[in-house]
Amino acid sequence: MIVFVVTAEHPYTVQEIAKESPGPKIQVTTYDELFRLGRVPLATYIFTDIDRLPLWRVRQAAMIYRQLREGGARVLNDPARAPSRFGLLRRLYQLGINSFNAYRVEEGLIPNSWPVFLRCEGGHDAPLTGLMHDWDEARRAVDTAIADGAPLTSLLLVEYAAEPVAPGLFRKLSMYRLGDTYVAAHCVHEGAWLVKYGTKGIATPELYKDELRLIRDNPFEADLKPAFELASIDYGRVDFGLVGGKVEIYEINTNPHVEFPTEHPSPFRVESYPLFREKFYEAVGRLDFHPGA
Repeated sequence: MIVFVVTAEHPYTVQEIAKESPGPKIQVTTYDELFRLGRVPLATYIFTDIDRLPLWRVRQAAMIYRQLREGGARVLNDPARAPSRFGLLRRLYQLGINSFNAYRVEEGLIPNSWPVFLRCEGGHDAPLTGLMHDWDEARRAVDTAIADGAPLTSLLLVEYAAEPVAPGLFRKLSMYRLGDTYVAAHCVHEGAWLVKYGTKGIATPELYKDELRLIRDNPFEADLKPAFELASIDYGRVDFGLVGGKVEIYEINTNPHVEFPTEHPSPFRVESYPLFREKFYEAVGRLDFHPGA
C-alpha cells in the first residue's frame, strides 16, 4: 500500500493517482489525520506539500517521518531535509547547475543580472510582478507588495532565465521522481515567459512530436537527478527550461498535480498521454511496500 500525505487544502493533486491506480492500493491522508493516528499500517508513506507547511508543522512531520521509518515503513521526502525554494535556487546557482540566482529581499542584495521578478516563497502562486529591469523598479515593487500584506520574509527576487522555443511561444518542461525512477512529463506551452497552466493547442506539431520523444526517451534525466539529490526529494516534479540548450531548473514541487487526460487536438499528444500514464504507474508500482522486501 502507498499513502500520500497532503495538506488539507490540496488533496486533489493526487486523487487521480489513487483513483486510476491499476496496481498498488493508494490512500490519501492529511497531515492532521496522520498526526491523530495512534498506530498506522506498514506501507510506503510519501510526504508532500512540505513547502506549504509552517515550520512547527515541518518539525512534527519530520518526527513522524522518523517514527514511521524506525517502525519498518518505507518513507519518502524527509521534511527535515527539504530546502526552501530560495535555498534550492541559491544552491543550484552556487554549484553552477543554474546560471541564474535568487535573493531574499531581506538580504538587501542588488541582483547581479537583470531582469528579475518578485515572488512569494512557500506556495505555487504566480509571481507578484512582471519582469523588472532596474533596482528602483524592484524596490518600488517590494514596497507595494509589503503594503499589500506580503510578509517581508517570504519575498524573493529571482533572475529571469527563459527563452522562446518559437516566436512568441515559451515552453516549460518537467520530470517526475518516484523513488529511484524518473519519468518525463508533458510540456506546458504559453504565449508569454510566465508558463504555468498552458494554452491548449498553442504549440506547433513539431513541438508536440518532440514532446513525445521526451516522454519516450527522458533525455534530461542525468541533468536533473543532481537537483533531486541536492534537495533530498524522493517524490516530486522538477520544472525546468532550456536556455541556449542548457537546463535551467525553476523548482521542485513535492505535491504536483497529476492527471491522465486522453483527448487533445494534437495526435502526437494523444499518443503520448497513455505512454506517460504507463511509465508513471510502472514507477508507482516500484514504490509499493512489500513486508520483508
